[in-house]
Amino acid sequence: MKTKLKDRAFLIKSIPYSNSSLILKAFGHEHGQLSLLAKGIRSKPQASLLNPLCLYEFSFYEPRESGLCLLAELSLVKEFDFTDRIEVWTAAECALELYSQLIIPAEESVAYFELLRNYLVYLDSLQTNAVLIWWRFLLRVFRMLGIPCDTQACSSCGGKALKAWDKGSGKLFCDECWNALPDLQNCEQLSPVSAMVLSLMPVIGEHLSSLKLDRNSVSSLNELFARYYQSHFHKALRLRGLDVLEQFYT
Repeated sequence: MKTKLKDRAFLIKSIPYSNSSLILKAFGHEHGQLSLLAKGIRSKPQASLLNPLCLYEFSFYEPRESGLCLLAELSLVKEFDFTDRIEVWTAAECALELYSQLIIPAEESVAYFELLRNYLVYLDSLQTNAVLIWWRFLLRVFRMLGIPCDTQACSSCGGKALKAWDKGSGKLFCDECWNALPDLQNCEQLSPVSAMVLSLMPVIGEHLSSLKLDRNSVSSLNELFARYYQSHFHKALRLRGLDVLEQFYT
């Protein structure tokens, strides 16, 4: 008989499987990425408990050749309900979408799990400007991935007065270094709002109520971080939730 395991995990999404079953995609404290086959659950009261973003305790058997673990039991540990704050909900779902695209070593799953848990707990206290906390979360993921992004310093000279960023690499430049580049067309100038946000990222939680964001700045910073990720991993960072998140800013 296969070993029965147990783990706390955030539900990322559920996928219909046959007429009565579901495949549950989750991220666990001990096991990281989990794919659980929940046989017959669509006809059981337990199905009503299943909501993405919520934390569950899953009991399951070791994966089969298909990579699917057979779910034995589940119980709700903590519910995160952002349905009355769609902007915050979208920022939370961006994190789940990001985790579903990452390859996270099993030995690092605990650290990633705690980062996600702390992020959701923080979001639960917000009403607006959730994108600022999303960027802080994303930068922490970058650091854990081994590609730290310094949002306060020019990538060439270390200067603090950032002026532009390279659309190929996501590198940041001060005014002097930007003007010295051979190809200025490959750079985008930072708006005053974008430059201020980047400079405040280490303490962004202290400025949630004072910063006034606009859609162009939000879109530009989302693109900057996506290009930074792509330049290191040579694959696009496409999160559908980001397009939705931008719509909350005018």
